[in-house]
Amino acid sequence: MAVTIEVPQLKNESVVKAAFDRLRAIDRQFSPYKKNSELSKYNRGELNELTLSPEMKFILHACRRAEEKTDGYFSAWYGDSCDPSGYVKGWAIAEAGRVLESKGQKTYSIYAGGDILCRSSSDKIWKIGIQDPTDKQRILNKLSISNGAVATSGNYERGGHIINPKTKKPADEILSITVVGPDIISADVLATAAFAMGKKGIDFVKKQKDYEALAVTREVVRNDFLARQTHFKQGLP
Repeated sequence: MAVTIEVPQLKNESVVKAAFDRLRAIDRQFSPYKKNSELSKYNRGELNELTLSPEMKFILHACRRAEEKTDGYFSAWYGDSCDPSGYVKGWAIAEAGRVLESKGQKTYSIYAGGDILCRSSSDKIWKIGIQDPTDKQRILNKLSISNGAVATSGNYERGGHIINPKTKKPADEILSITVVGPDIISADVLATAAFAMGKKGIDFVKKQKDYEALAVTREVVRNDFLARQTHFKQGLP
């Protein structure tokens, strides 16, 4: 997964290197593809709930909470296997942001696989385009954000990788959904759950305080934040 970190007027590249080091450490621990990752050992039964690291326990607990809050549409479990990637991606971005901030960087953006975290302690406004899933050259909408997060879920890049836990089949009722709000972890969880829900997903997001959504169906773009774009120009709290 491509990751981009932008820090305006960066004077010391070791700051960004430290953020990438944190991301690589998270990948080594939580990757479902690396056979020696803690997650892979857990799935093979070599580790149990008692012998897991504090971070893995935290993530599994957070995934269970997210599953409850989304009525099961966000789930890290499929059969006997656990894959918390849908939660870990947003959490990893937040962790990289914490590294940057611990080193004095308060203005930055982090992009990873359709998710973006933006922070600004000055007059810096981050410009973000929402891509049309049917035409990569077309931008459906543009956001101007000082402090906020954007998360997009869809099957147009990686195929049917998001499963509807209710039907046990790939979610395909909509093409994509983009969620915008103050927290990257919550935005990522909501985007995944809402995509699995299909057309009713945007109404689910609308019920969440401080979060808005844009859904692309095969028939029409349902846009809940076009009319309120001024809110984002001013910056999320």
